[in-house]
Amino acid sequence: MESSDAVVQGTSNDAAVSRESAARLGYIDDPFIRHFVKRPLRRAPLINRGTHSRFDGVQRILRQFIQQTQKDSQGHACGQIVVLGAGMDTSYFLLRQQGLLPRRYFEIDFSDITAKKAATVYRSSALRALLPEDTVVAEGGSELHSAEYSLLGGDLRQFESQVVPKLMARGFDSSEPTLFLSECVLIYLDPQHSDAILNWITANVAHAGILTYEQILPTDRFGQMMIENLRARGLELRGLHAYPTLQSNSQRFLDLGWHSAVAVDLATYHEQLLEPLERERLAKIEFLDEWEEFILLAQHYAFTFAFTSQSSHFAHMDIEKPN
Repeated sequence: MESSDAVVQGTSNDAAVSRESAARLGYIDDPFIRHFVKRPLRRAPLINRGTHSRFDGVQRILRQFIQQTQKDSQGHACGQIVVLGAGMDTSYFLLRQQGLLPRRYFEIDFSDITAKKAATVYRSSALRALLPEDTVVAEGGSELHSAEYSLLGGDLRQFESQVVPKLMARGFDSSEPTLFLSECVLIYLDPQHSDAILNWITANVAHAGILTYEQILPTDRFGQMMIENLRARGLELRGLHAYPTLQSNSQRFLDLGWHSAVAVDLATYHEQLLEPLERERLAKIEFLDEWEEFILLAQHYAFTFAFTSQSSHFAHMDIEKPN
């Protein structure tokens, strides 16, 4: 029987398969994700549509952050991005290809995951060509180190004792504006562990922002079915009942003294925050005849964007603001 850690790690492959399906069909523009998927599958239209909204929301915030931190007083790129539980995410390569990068970009995940990612990157000439010239392979092949980009192995449950020292060793600067990104990661941690990460950020990073993407609404019929389906696969959403609603997801940051926090579910994002022309484009890719099911599914996933201070880097950012 697989350990619970191994089952959770498997979700990174599920996310990559969904992203590859959406990219191959033209929902999203991600030419790199195919390198991380050995057995492509065509996902159902409602999954492809949801993957598009998830991708769009994350890219929206990443690009806003880079636009706000592109130049310091000397005209150099500034700011940091830290991806918690990065899995096979390709955002670094997408941003690098477009010349849109902060000063430092960190990805963190279990060492087994980072080893697979590092190996895949080096097998692909397209990905390898986008690595900084000073990139070196470290920790027996499970990490990549450079001044700009670092892929680091670590257990988020041991954030302060295990992950923070690695970040610091690779040049993390707590005085710089820093955006943290977490997609379906914190919710798999016991609240004591996810709260410990946020407590550390609150106490140590002067100008921090975070974008999370998590499941919500565990008590209605669909939510209960979602939990049961995941439990049948050996997955527990350990943080779901502690932060079950849009309001509680934003309030957890406000209770820590963060300056602002806004949560929006994926259904609202799709219906109100995507440009009408983009929704028309999506409708032409595949016919979505499970519309009510899609809305129900999308209501059970949410973005939360929060930041700690009134720093201009974050004050002009908004998950509800178009690209």
